[in-house]
Amino acid sequence: MNMVNTIKPDNTLTDSTLTKVQMEQYREQGYLFPISALSNDEVARYRGAIEDMEELQGHTMDRIQCNKSYLLYDWADEIVHHPAIVDKVEALIGPDVLCYMTNLFIKDIDSKSYVSMHQDAAYWGVDADDVVTAWVALSPAKKESGVMKVEPGSHKSHLPLVNTYAKDNLLTRGQEIPATNLNPANHVYMELEPGQMSLHHFMLAHGSEANTSDDRRIGFAIRYVSAHANKIGKPESALLIRGQNQSNFLMEKRAKDLSRGERYAEHARALRRQASNLFESDSNSTVVEKIRLTLTKYAATGLCYFREFRSKKM
Repeated sequence: MNMVNTIKPDNTLTDSTLTKVQMEQYREQGYLFPISALSNDEVARYRGAIEDMEELQGHTMDRIQCNKSYLLYDWADEIVHHPAIVDKVEALIGPDVLCYMTNLFIKDIDSKSYVSMHQDAAYWGVDADDVVTAWVALSPAKKESGVMKVEPGSHKSHLPLVNTYAKDNLLTRGQEIPATNLNPANHVYMELEPGQMSLHHFMLAHGSEANTSDDRRIGFAIRYVSAHANKIGKPESALLIRGQNQSNFLMEKRAKDLSRGERYAEHARALRRQASNLFESDSNSTVVEKIRLTLTKYAATGLCYFREFRSKKM
């Protein structure tokens, strides 16, 4: 039996839910944008916190820091709990809400980084239909800066996916839907101003191109899951945002209640569980790919154990 955890809902901004028209569009097309989420002051504070951290450490946020950032940093914890975001997510997936993970996507000026067209549902291993990503813009997200593009209605069917391991692809395995299975003429670029967000279903085919603008493109993707969903494969953890947990996800501790060392330990444990599934091969994997994934999994879990050990000295 799953343990039931409860968090009382934040009832502020009660008029910020989605309209029936918006919810119908989401069901039919698989996405919504633009939606107001953060104030100008909040955007400046959150972006400032990221860039202050980068200046302090002498390099851009690395992949570890960009994954499940809400377990490490106050700015990320605040965003995933923001009522203007969660209220709209609740309208789509119900009152019991988990944050499964977050990804901070940073494309620097003239960066070659891109995200190939893919469906998250193909490799997340979540047994549910109530999974939505809130993509929050912390800088201008325009076509020239590599904003997210989507194929409307593609969330209604599974599309084939191949692992390319392309160098500049921000996805772990370079997962990509073959061009022959897409209709580029129908693609929609979900342009956003700083503080706005988009919502998309985890079955929706989406991706983004390189940044050719004169500013960094900073987007914070929050993966919300119904707290009635189940994780397929080895156990993973999630953070209860609102309502009751009746899923089989392990429950994470909120960063604001933890010391710096405890945050790093909680984050390391969460990423270690995630790596066990993320780098698991399947029946379609070639021998070479199975070896590659196994080595990557051992390296990733080993690094997480090291970070957890080091957290005890903080």
